[in-house]
Amino acid sequence: MMKKILVIGASGFVGSYLTRQLVADGYSVRCLARNPGKVKDLANSGCEIFKGDITDRSSIQHALKSMDAVYVTIHTLAPQHADTADQGFMDIEMKGLQHIVDACQQHQVHRLIYVTSLGISASSTDAWTRGRWKTQQYLLNSGLNVTVLQPGMIVGIGGLGFNTVLANAQKRLAFVVGNGRNKLRCIAINDLIYDLIGVLNEPKAYGQCYEVGSDDVLTSDQLIDAAADVVGHSHPKKLHIPLTLLRFAAPLIERIAKAPKGSMKGALDSLGEDLIGDPSALRTLLPRQPIAYKQAVEQALTVYRNK
Repeated sequence: MMKKILVIGASGFVGSYLTRQLVADGYSVRCLARNPGKVKDLANSGCEIFKGDITDRSSIQHALKSMDAVYVTIHTLAPQHADTADQGFMDIEMKGLQHIVDACQQHQVHRLIYVTSLGISASSTDAWTRGRWKTQQYLLNSGLNVTVLQPGMIVGIGGLGFNTVLANAQKRLAFVVGNGRNKLRCIAINDLIYDLIGVLNEPKAYGQCYEVGSDDVLTSDQLIDAAADVVGHSHPKKLHIPLTLLRFAAPLIERIAKAPKGSMKGALDSLGEDLIGDPSALRTLLPRQPIAYKQAVEQALTVYRNK
């Protein structure tokens, strides 16, 4: 039973939910955070907070000392340090994962669980999912006991994609990036956390990559309309913004947002793809049935209203 867990990405959407549940389940949790002030609530819940990030090799080495396992729930579309501004966003992630693997090997931390997304493929047309295929392969061939989980649309307050869907669902006119017809498999954040913790102490999951999600596969437009049904709002009219227009402006948006080079274009390219996958393999290991999309929306709103 692995009891001492490092979470890299604890200040993010998935990482924060994961950390709270690990603590609730009795694990001793350490969090690596670039800005410890952003995770004060996790510190108050009993987590140990280490300052650092994946670009800092020494902080990774320090944080992994005496741990039993590590979760990596980062994504490098977010702004990084100024000295990485000219680096490609997937180059930053790959270098960070190399730091993590080196530290795991040094400190005999054999268990690593990595969260990516559906649609990861060597033949993918966009840089993000193609780059993440390379990072997955690197980890799976690292000699560690690695499990990769690939969710689609994660339904929960705090997720950028779902927050956008929920905001659009409450408007008369929804601005939708792309044609609105791309399909996404959904998963409630609580179901994703159940899966992440469920594979932790399961040797059958070592060396495996699992696509995860519920039975609901909806288009971008359908996600908005179904969320509108839940909140009691009429279905909004949709204004579809061509991806080509946003791609043209991507370099300027990256400079303004101080985001890594290529990150905005990578995100935009992935938005037009179908993210469906097949969750049957993980369900044979963890048989709990994920909840449906509308129920997940209701659950997210309940959490928001009770804060």
